Amino acid sequence: MILIGVDLGGTNIKSVLLGDDGRVLQQASLPSHAEGGPRAVIEQVHRSIETLLADGGVDRARVEGIGVGVPGSIDFTRGLVLHPPNLPGWEEVPLESHLRARWGVAVAVDNDANCAALGEAHHGAGRGIAHFIGVTLGTGVGSGIILNGRIWHGQHGYGGELGHTSIDLNGPECGCGGSGCVEAYIGNRFMIARALPVIAHHPDSALYRQATRDPASLTPRDIAEAAAAGDALAHEILFDAGSMLGAAIASAANLLDITTFIIGGGVAAAGKPLFDGIISSANRRVLKVHRGTLSILPAALGNDAGMLGAASLLG
Repeated sequence: MILIGVDLGGTNIKSVLLGDDGRVLQQASLPSHAEGGPRAVIEQVHRSIETLLADGGVDRARVEGIGVGVPGSIDFTRGLVLHPPNLPGWEEVPLESHLRARWGVAVAVDNDANCAALGEAHHGAGRGIAHFIGVTLGTGVGSGIILNGRIWHGQHGYGGELGHTSIDLNGPECGCGGSGCVEAYIGNRFMIARALPVIAHHPDSALYRQATRDPASLTPRDIAEAAAAGDALAHEILFDAGSMLGAAIASAANLLDITTFIIGGGVAAAGKPLFDGIISSANRRVLKVHRGTLSILPAALGNDAGMLGAASLLG
């Protein structure tokens, strides 16, 4: 039997066919057509599944279930995707029932960061680790809590939002409406917004010319590349961003007695300066009883974590 995992994003839909032994049989990627609203996106999800089956030479009768990771919150009681960012027109969309009606198989839908954490648990850096928190650094800061190898959803299904842990009551406004959330420091656009005025005062930095002449083009990858080439300011910016995340990680460890954190997503590719900041900050703030067991690990699956985790929702 075959499982299908779908990672639904604002730009692309990535999907995978998994055999019953967990082996990847086929992958596909299609544009999500988010600007067309829910109907257009859902049709692209169907097309992605059809592409997988056709390219993999698999009869749809062999498909046992479909798992989907989606940005935003999930109302598990009503089977609705709620207010996902980067998907215009999605307020309360019954994605699960649409897929079940079209394909006639079991369907599971969950938050994309939860799926990424589950993917690492089953296929990546979290294999063999019963309890950990997976953190995804990208446009925002997503996270998923894994307890006994399973996603912990909380009382109402919306648990695991480490990115919206406030680390400064008087800090910058976050997209969620709160103040001082860790996402308001380390999410892509927030990190760049904080970095630009700093770079503008350091003409000796390799980043200065780009930041002053074409600031809209600056990305976390540019900062990471400059740090890797020895730029001290770029190193400092990444270390500072890691320190912000480390403060939230320490709070999570102290609250939940979970001391393993797996960090992935595009920003995590910044590597050592970012991780040094995370580890240093978390170790300073975590309870003494946790310091010997605190473990900050890089994710192993890259952009494949979400779709692999989505397929694992049915396992």
